[in-house]
Amino acid sequence: MKSKQIFALLFLLLAAIGCGKQTNEVPEQILPPSESYEAKGDSMLYGFACDGCSDSVLVFMPDTISDPISYNIINATLQRHVFGSPKVGDKVAIQLSPDGKEVLMVVDIDDLKGTWTYMVLPESRMKPVEVDSEIKVTPEEQHEIDSFIATLMVPREYGMTLKRDFTVQSVGGPPRQTSLDEESPVVYPRQRRYHEWHLWNGKLILTNRGRHALNDSTHPAHLVNDTAEFLMMYRDTLMLKFKDFERGYSRKPDSLSVK
Repeated sequence: MKSKQIFALLFLLLAAIGCGKQTNEVPEQILPPSESYEAKGDSMLYGFACDGCSDSVLVFMPDTISDPISYNIINATLQRHVFGSPKVGDKVAIQLSPDGKEVLMVVDIDDLKGTWTYMVLPESRMKPVEVDSEIKVTPEEQHEIDSFIATLMVPREYGMTLKRDFTVQSVGGPPRQTSLDEESPVVYPRQRRYHEWHLWNGKLILTNRGRHALNDSTHPAHLVNDTAEFLMMYRDTLMLKFKDFERGYSRKPDSLSVK
């Protein structure tokens, strides 16, 4: 067995013992910090939730394989800065006060993973038509007009799947554009398609790797980061605040097992 595999197994064994777990569940192996969590300037600490967690206490074992630490998180809970519900074995990130004594924020990374979606409606391309005031529209004709417009205003599901390897898969969105799209009476908003995600100082960073205009390997892809603040995160609900807007998401039930 290779030395790296031995080290990985030893890490998992020590993690399970340190948390004092009462079940057979073992936290999944995490990637080395350089490939997973740590980013330049990130002040968050990463590790596992251990036995004894509650609404007022977080028993936290850093991924440096040190002993678990019990933190009082009452203030963070009252401030609604606990995002997710830390359970034994969950990967969590915490942000401490400058003196290192108080937890300012908790993010359950395992609760964050999964598929989050939202619904969008198209916008009409049809311009208002000026109708002669003498022309009368009967209730039946108005009903037909309203029904026709309603058939065009079909909601579509947009969203993203945050995966365990910190990649993102887009969900839904408008289909590929065709020549017929210009003739359609409605148009759907464009969807920003992300490729990677990570946490940084209590925020969610979503990265789009755009293709270089020259489309060759000698020119790196153009990276665009969108930064979002956590406003709310429960089992089925996620609310994020971007620079110019807020967006609410619903979790796909079949994505609860995405870890």
